[in-house]
Amino acid sequence: MSSPSQVAAGFTITGLLDGASRTRGRYPVSEIAVADIADHPANAAYSMDPAGIAELAESIREDGLTDLPLVRKVGDGSWQMVSGHRRKAAYALLAKDDPAYERMPCRVIEGIDDERAVTLLHAANYFTRALTVTERAAATEALRGDAVRLRSEDPSLSGMRVDDVKAAIIERQTGRKVSGKTIAREERLARRIAEDLSPEWAAEADRGNLSAEAVRSLAGMPKERQAEMHAAMEPWRRTKRELSDYVRSESETQAGPDGRIAKAARLVADFLESPPESPSAADLSLLREMALMTAPYADAGSDARKRRRRASGSKSSK
Repeated sequence: MSSPSQVAAGFTITGLLDGASRTRGRYPVSEIAVADIADHPANAAYSMDPAGIAELAESIREDGLTDLPLVRKVGDGSWQMVSGHRRKAAYALLAKDDPAYERMPCRVIEGIDDERAVTLLHAANYFTRALTVTERAAATEALRGDAVRLRSEDPSLSGMRVDDVKAAIIERQTGRKVSGKTIAREERLARRIAEDLSPEWAAEADRGNLSAEAVRSLAGMPKERQAEMHAAMEPWRRTKRELSDYVRSESETQAGPDGRIAKAARLVADFLESPPESPSAADLSLLREMALMTAPYADAGSDARKRRRRASGSKSSK
């Protein structure tokens, strides 16, 4: 089986984000008019909040542009941004008061097709931007198609998890490591935030203000109850620890199952949300064993309900 690094080496743009001397030789710097660089459509998945752009602009004004954007030429000869949309927006903001910022130094990538441009955009954003929880998950989800295609084209990759191929792509593009397990965990967390949390708590979680355990606790409550909790929360609670502690304390007051069973259920749910591509015989055997272990308790609950109904019917007939 090919290693993740070998897979990525055959797919990605080798050396694109390498050290300074090599990169300077292969990807020269050009001064380009900011107005001539079009945004990449795929960047619409990421936030371009005005406050953040203004803060970045002030940083560039004081310290200069320390990380050059990556651009490419498309079929009609025009420029398109690949990585650096926020820096471009900051330059445009600065140019309103100072014409010196109307042109921006960029690294030019030649010979990159549409598909690889999209892959590079998402891989670079994963590490080079301050993303929300859902934006980070969106970045790796966007790489799924490339990862699946790579596996289908190379039979030797059939046993490799899609998330591990995604991790290899990101590492090759950025030079920074991330594990497939981390990617899977972040994507599960983002799905739980989007599907199971009330809007108020979803916003807090997306900003990184809740621990994963707090998100799981909230996800087990009705959204109406979540909204009530948020409305009743003291206004001084703003940090991640303060908010997560509040959720934990409120969760403990709710009547619920034994903590050991609840924890086991969460672990099984996490496994089933992101199962292996090919579950092992040991995995399947253990799942069957768990089903057999829990069946008597499910049957006991059903029998108890039947006894209550029979008792109720007997009383009414007297």
